[in-house]
Amino acid sequence: MARDTQTVGQCPKCNADNLTCRYNDFEKDDLRIVSWEHKCAECGYRETTAFRSDDPEELQPVDAGTCPYCERSANR
Repeated sequence: MARDTQTVGQCPKCNADNLTCRYNDFEKDDLRIVSWEHKCAECGYRETTAFRSDDPEELQPVDAGTCPYCERSANR
């Protein structure tokens, strides 16, 4: 499983400067799950989105390797 966590800026809830963006990429057999999470260590604010390769095509993102919140690219 590939993981990458980076500090990306200010929390939209409490304005602390330690909002992190976490990327996870998991593969097993024919299944792939890519998830993105923005989280603040100060106030607990959290947003999470995951994409599964077995989801219907209309639910697939154009590029699962780009964060839907801050648009950074995944480092695999």
